Amino acid sequence: MAKNISAPLARTARLLDLVPYLNTHQGISLKELAEQFDVTATQMSSDLTTLWMCGLPGYTPLELMDLEFESGFVTIRNAPTLSKPRTITFDEGVALLLGLDLLAGSVEQDRQDLLLAIEHLKQKISKLLDIPVSISASPKGSPAITSVLIEAVAKKNYLSIKYHSLYRDEVTNRVIQPLELIDDNLNQYLRAFCFTAGAMRDFRVDRVLGAEITPKKPNDVAAGQVTEKLQFTISINRPSRDSIERFGIDRTESTKSLKLSAFSQQWIERSVMASGDSVELSEPLNIRANIARKAQLILDRYKAN
Repeated sequence: MAKNISAPLARTARLLDLVPYLNTHQGISLKELAEQFDVTATQMSSDLTTLWMCGLPGYTPLELMDLEFESGFVTIRNAPTLSKPRTITFDEGVALLLGLDLLAGSVEQDRQDLLLAIEHLKQKISKLLDIPVSISASPKGSPAITSVLIEAVAKKNYLSIKYHSLYRDEVTNRVIQPLELIDDNLNQYLRAFCFTAGAMRDFRVDRVLGAEITPKKPNDVAAGQVTEKLQFTISINRPSRDSIERFGIDRTESTKSLKLSAFSQQWIERSVMASGDSVELSEPLNIRANIARKAQLILDRYKAN
């Protein structure tokens, strides 16, 4: 449906596009021109009237553009300086290259015609604006796998993953309980309790080769070792964003005493200590005493220095 009105920026862009278009479509009908630019004939007449008063400094009949459209057909003369299409800025060029890179990543490999066309366009933009064509918007990891990880964290599901460990240079199958996705030093990690290892682990997302949600319970997959959840209670003294996100709690519950669970005592201790004075562990008492002991050791080291 043709637009009846135009925002100032949209109209300015259309006016700049009209001149080179008219130079190559002399005698086009007003109706067809309006349809081409998706506006009404009344709006197009207004645009042409505006163009009729534009030109080079001096603004005499010799410098102004000569437009003729009263007959219902449009011709333009005396507009050589505006005969070329608008150029794109450096920022626009970078955005286009990144967009084309993402587009290429979504195209099936059997569509080599589309991939070659995208690559040809990237090369032209790169050469025109002197932008390195090597810039890429493609994520390190698989978008499909990352989507599964995000869903598992949000829904607190168990995951069965295939993981490539560079330390041992081997691919292993693991069952994990994902807790959070974190960014560190330009890499993304999945923090999770690994039932295979029986401990907390940080998995680099781009090394996760496969991931699927599994309905199995921890004691079904711990290689004969039953892992029970640890129940603990915390109080939020100061509702900081970090502590709320770390423990996965609702902001509306930030002032209450909350009963939570985790698979690792180490994770509970580290999370409470990392939250500073915004979180206090109430129970269990043995973990609370362990946190107090570790905090005292840290304070003693400060005193020693």
